[in-house]
Amino acid sequence: MPKSKLRARTIVAVGAVGAALLVAPQAAHAVGTVGPLIVAPGGNVTINDPAVSFNLTASAVVLSQASCPGTFAIAGGNGLWNGTVNTRATTSINFTVPANGGPPTGTNGALKAYNVCVFDGTTQNSSPLRSNAVIYVGYPAGVNPGSGATGGGNQLSVNAQPNAPMFTGLTAVAGVFTTGACAATNGTNPPNLVATNVVKQSNTAVGLTVPPGVVSGGGGAPQTYNVCLYDGSTAAGGLLTFAPYTATSATVNPASGSYLSTTGVTMTSPTPFLSGVTTPAALLVSQGAGCPGTYSTSPIGTINPIAVTGSGVRRLSNNRAVLSIPPLPLMNNQPTSYQVCLYSGATAAANLVGSGAYTASIVANPTAVTPGAGPAMGGNTITVVGTDFPTEPGRITATLGGIPLMNIQPLTDKAFSAVAPAHAVEENVPLVVSTSAGTKALPGAYSYRNPIKVSPNTAPSTSPTVDLSIGGQGFMSINFGSTGTAGRVFLVNGVYNGADAGAGVRANGPVAECVNVLPLSDEELICTLQLNRRLNATGTGFFDTIGYTNTISDATTIAGSKVVTSPSGKFAPGDVGQPIVQGGNNLIPANSFVTSVLSPQKAVISAFSPNSGSASVTIGNQPVRTLANAVTTTAGSTTISLTTGSFSRDDVGRVVTGAGGLPAGATITAVAPGGATATLSAPATASTASTLSNVSISDGSTLLTGSGLAAGDANAIIGPNTIGIPVGTTISTVTPSTNATLSAAAVGGGTAASLPINRPLSVSLYAAAAVPDGSYNLVVVSNGAPDAPMTDPDYFQTDVTSSSAFTVASF
Repeated sequence: MPKSKLRARTIVAVGAVGAALLVAPQAAHAVGTVGPLIVAPGGNVTINDPAVSFNLTASAVVLSQASCPGTFAIAGGNGLWNGTVNTRATTSINFTVPANGGPPTGTNGALKAYNVCVFDGTTQNSSPLRSNAVIYVGYPAGVNPGSGATGGGNQLSVNAQPNAPMFTGLTAVAGVFTTGACAATNGTNPPNLVATNVVKQSNTAVGLTVPPGVVSGGGGAPQTYNVCLYDGSTAAGGLLTFAPYTATSATVNPASGSYLSTTGVTMTSPTPFLSGVTTPAALLVSQGAGCPGTYSTSPIGTINPIAVTGSGVRRLSNNRAVLSIPPLPLMNNQPTSYQVCLYSGATAAANLVGSGAYTASIVANPTAVTPGAGPAMGGNTITVVGTDFPTEPGRITATLGGIPLMNIQPLTDKAFSAVAPAHAVEENVPLVVSTSAGTKALPGAYSYRNPIKVSPNTAPSTSPTVDLSIGGQGFMSINFGSTGTAGRVFLVNGVYNGADAGAGVRANGPVAECVNVLPLSDEELICTLQLNRRLNATGTGFFDTIGYTNTISDATTIAGSKVVTSPSGKFAPGDVGQPIVQGGNNLIPANSFVTSVLSPQKAVISAFSPNSGSASVTIGNQPVRTLANAVTTTAGSTTISLTTGSFSRDDVGRVVTGAGGLPAGATITAVAPGGATATLSAPATASTASTLSNVSISDGSTLLTGSGLAAGDANAIIGPNTIGIPVGTTISTVTPSTNATLSAAAVGGGTAASLPINRPLSVSLYAAAAVPDGSYNLVVVSNGAPDAPMTDPDYFQTDVTSSSAFTVASF
């Protein structure tokens, strides 16, 4: 190609900046191109000129405010500055613009144009000019967004760097769009390329509306423009800055995504911008640098394009492509705008066919939910904590277990509150938080529980009856009862585990049961808890201390400790509450009892051991008080009486067992002054009072005759009568159906149709095994049978929460 044509082409490419700055090159040298076009003081620039061969050893660079002199001139106070040459090649030279004492920027960092003059050497008035070009010394600005739809009308901002407040003191700013170079001063411009609504937003930012003349190229191809900003306070204000902007008919969807992860997007255009393209490629260019006209990964100033090729870009149709946007770097840890530049291929000759805007955003990152669990009915307030949450209302959506959160309220960029939705009972459901920047999941964030609330939530272990109100849900669907597969309410140490551990013993069964369950509604039930008697290992009845003995042959103590160990593992759950005795008391203090069994190898007693050692101890063997033929009852009454002897205060809390109308498991709750009567925890079911029919006795005789006499009448006490038998006389012996011997003779004698008697019962009194003091949980189970959790597909139980806790302790 002839040099004259080359020069002409190059001059058009550079563009005219102003008559005072650029002059036509002389025949002795050519005109080069530079990159970057805008350079800060101290920045590096490369000038390229394929029409010349630079001196590889002596080429020098001078920056000039005026046109380049024909031969080398020494710089210094004359509008000339020497550039520091870094590298020399045949057709290119890289140099550094001096930072200190070098060519100044415009006011407040605005752009100022300079000629770059390349000479063959440094001989004054001798070394010839070989090439020249124009650069702008200042600080480059960015456009956000860097592209928009053809035909304008959209808003964008031009942002200067913080150290270049170039709009300071300006009363107005003017904006012009051009496909060529920006003029040095504002002049007469086509109206459809003049920006409207230009507003100075700050000393470093200007907002404007893109004019309608900013359109895409032929066939819908992207068209790059320079956005030129001028001092608008005068008609011919000077150039302040410029930055690239691309008009495109392609849109990117979604328009933003997490900077940390790969995001799938589509590029769509109403025009067939991919017609004839089989293997498209893409470049991602940040900070408003603009798309290169042809595919190139070479740096654009300080910006390195990010290539997306191969399977990362796929053509779906003539007007639609899909791309995989890789993780992208952020600028200043803030959301960063990128141009998605689509090319006909990944070769140097591939043309730009489409572009669109994309923002690498900081995706909200949830890290925890507090509280971490709540009721299945929902309605409770939770707080989600994490990072990078939008603080503007309406910009956060989230789901918990797949169901949307309600009433989301941003608190800070690190937390928001919300109302949990209703959800089936489930552990460890995920939280998914979505914003315009993307979506982030937090697995196992929250558990939906089936909680209950117990009131009252404490009582002493001496309580024979404690009526509880239990709040929850789903109670009307449970068939409550006391046996088999009926629903039950248990008091449990820890979490109830109904799995059968063998012989009907549950893996972690109840210590007591709340009986007489009455559901008032689906959300409330009433039941009665007995604490003065604990259940046996199978939960089928009360644990009785009569005859209970456990010998620990290898009990081992440590002086000053309440812990007793059994290496052979002889401790049992029934030991709790039982006396523990060791002959001589040198290891186990007198009157000690077992407070808890931690394992078969370890238990805790009520007193500190005085010495260390190992010995055989006996647990249990509780004393029993027997009241032979001495107790009388009245059906429906809780009062029992003694015919001989008296009750004592030590009898309070003891279990009363015997034949007749004594209720099973009843305990003495009180003793009357003098000890003649006591109060039971439950009323008697039958009376000991009765009558003998058609009996007779002679005056002065102790022999009572009658066919109705029975062996069970022995020891009966005779009441008021009409045949002269003294009240309180006892039937000593009985010959069934014939006669009986009395303890006292009759006075008068006679025959009675009905003789009142009271048949006293023989009862045993022994210490009850109460529920030990401590913290427990109430649990409602839909099926109380052993192993129900494993065999009943509809089984459920309420969860352990703070509101299900119940404390057994003295008031």
